[in-house]
Amino acid sequence: MSYSFNFTKNSLVNIEPASTRKRYRDSGGTSSVHGLGLEVTKTGTKTFNFIQKVNGKNLQVTLGRFPEITVEQARRLAREVVHKIASGVNPNEEKRTARNYTTFEQLFEYYEASFKLDIKAGKRRESSLKGHEILYRLHIRPKLGKRTIDNFAKDEAKTFLQNILAKKGYSLHNHSLTLLKSMFNRADIENNPFATLKKIDESVFRRERTLSKEELCRLLDSLEQEEPIYQDCILLLLLTGQRKSNVLAMEWSEINKDARTWVIPVNKIKTKKPHVVPLSHEAMKVLERRSLEAEKGQQYVFPSTRSATGHIADKSGIGGFWNRITKRAGLYDPNDASKNLQVHDLRRTLATYQVTSGGSLQATSRLLGHSNIGVTASVYAHLSVDHIRTELEHTTRYMLSSPSETELNRIKAEISRLTQTEQAELFRFMQETIGLN
Repeated sequence: MSYSFNFTKNSLVNIEPASTRKRYRDSGGTSSVHGLGLEVTKTGTKTFNFIQKVNGKNLQVTLGRFPEITVEQARRLAREVVHKIASGVNPNEEKRTARNYTTFEQLFEYYEASFKLDIKAGKRRESSLKGHEILYRLHIRPKLGKRTIDNFAKDEAKTFLQNILAKKGYSLHNHSLTLLKSMFNRADIENNPFATLKKIDESVFRRERTLSKEELCRLLDSLEQEEPIYQDCILLLLLTGQRKSNVLAMEWSEINKDARTWVIPVNKIKTKKPHVVPLSHEAMKVLERRSLEAEKGQQYVFPSTRSATGHIADKSGIGGFWNRITKRAGLYDPNDASKNLQVHDLRRTLATYQVTSGGSLQATSRLLGHSNIGVTASVYAHLSVDHIRTELEHTTRYMLSSPSETELNRIKAEISRLTQTEQAELFRFMQETIGLN
């Protein structure tokens, strides 16, 4: 095998150990990175590294072992090294500095400083760092901040995360695990006690709460007793299907009235490109109402002089407008929080109604701003299948029915499959339409 070739997973897997240490170079592919190499020892250990001449001398930076890190990850790390060297930073010196951090508190300080460099380079978002800072301050530092990392074992890491899971739930468990892994990885500390621990499978706990048509009517009735700003905020949450943080922070500059679109910028979302949200006629009516009340030069659609952010804040706790609205609508249970309607359930409700009414998963995925359709499919695919099954049953009944079967008989059969509530509603409709007694 040539010592220079385009790195792929298969090509690296097929490299056999030799009698002496060998170094292979990534070359010849459209994504190959000059300077990226793979060293293979006599025992078969394969380690990515990057070599570049700095001031006439070769600077070699170890990136990690294959297959623990992939070819794509190694190339990304190599490019980051190039960027650091160009900025006057010696990655090896940076690693040595990181290893001097012995407590979790010091490790997070290094993580924070490193993350800020990524923000300046446009690779990460400031909002992400703020979320990590809050997570660390509230849930990790109180227990681990003063602990030293060199004597922190895997079983202690597992116990810490299990306590979070038991007290705070799977979501906080997974976010904490991700942050702690990243803290060790950024500092290039090999003995990472969190490295092999796994996230909780969220699909097991995934909430599937949506509003029935009757519950939706109750919610809308309850909204009418609120101040207009809260009415309009909840309506846009329901009509756009977007996340609460984005709707609360919606800005007039993001709205294109002519195109009837709302463009959520990259710094407010998880994806790496702006998310374009189509606005329905009803959503535009809400925005037109808000614009009539807006002061000249106002930044936010839902402004607030009492909030530090300049827009209305998340008021889902007791005493907030969401709690007030759901209590009036009978969608709040003080004895069972799992039955309470949550703001995110509005997003799920819109998506569910769209899929069950015949909308495609592709369109629903784009509306929700999911990074790929697989995320949408894992939640809503069964709804799409149910809709297809209903249509299939109509088709098969038609195919297997006798030629003498009349349209009236078909309608009777359809009515017999309705629930009692649906039949009663149909009867009222007939009374109003043709005066049926």
